[in-house]
Amino acid sequence: MRSDRHLLRASLGHRIRHERRMFALRREYARLLSSAAGVDEPVSLLLRDGLAVLPEFFSTAQVDAMRSAAPAVEECTLSPEGTLTRFYSDAARIPGLGPFFGCELIADTMRSVLGSTAVMHRSTVQYRVVEGHTGAFEHFFHIDSWRPRYKAFLYLVDVTEDNGPFTYVPRTHFGSWRRRYERDIARVFHPGQDGYIHDDASAYVGCLWPHEQADLCARLGTEPRTVTGRAGTLILFDARGLHRIRPLVHAPRVILSSYWIREGQHT
Repeated sequence: MRSDRHLLRASLGHRIRHERRMFALRREYARLLSSAAGVDEPVSLLLRDGLAVLPEFFSTAQVDAMRSAAPAVEECTLSPEGTLTRFYSDAARIPGLGPFFGCELIADTMRSVLGSTAVMHRSTVQYRVVEGHTGAFEHFFHIDSWRPRYKAFLYLVDVTEDNGPFTYVPRTHFGSWRRRYERDIARVFHPGQDGYIHDDASAYVGCLWPHEQADLCARLGTEPRTVTGRAGTLILFDARGLHRIRPLVHAPRVILSSYWIREGQHT
């Protein structure tokens, strides 16, 4: 009985601490959003919609050079997260990928939305080569985190409806609808020592069933935006918003990815 009371108090204490953190983040975001009209794109788009797309931001020559500098798929590691993606970690160390990983516009944008402690937590080359629905969490609309977390994707190949386009639901990166999912993530999400997901509970927490996503879009007056585009298209997004990767009909899809957080605030 005493043990049960102790567990109840610990659970209640955890929830109270989380709600205090979330209240502070909601106030902070409201302040940032109020300033969105007075800042340049892509910062204003990120704050307002959670998504900024810059078509063919990098030239054909730059993309070709980065494709040549990227490790081959055979040199990449199979993701532990069940997505069947192959990735190369610490890709920012490859000099030939500098136009993306050293891009000042990306870094300045991330500092604008995250503050001066913004750091690139992860840099990867990603190959998606498995066609069809894999059953992985990434094929469902999901939110990554309750903490501020932003990502940048660069298409290194032309991406159509058939080779795994990124899809985002604008204006789902804030709002009261999120609280249930944020509480679950704070309670359940436990990444491995390498920062990647290694268990189903952590992988699928934050996912919505298709009917839940459709009902939410109707309620909020928004709809998914599928980002197709030529190689060189740059995508910046708030990973707190609903997003997913469409299953591949035709492989491959090849991207560079950087993942930005406030220093020390991955989980």
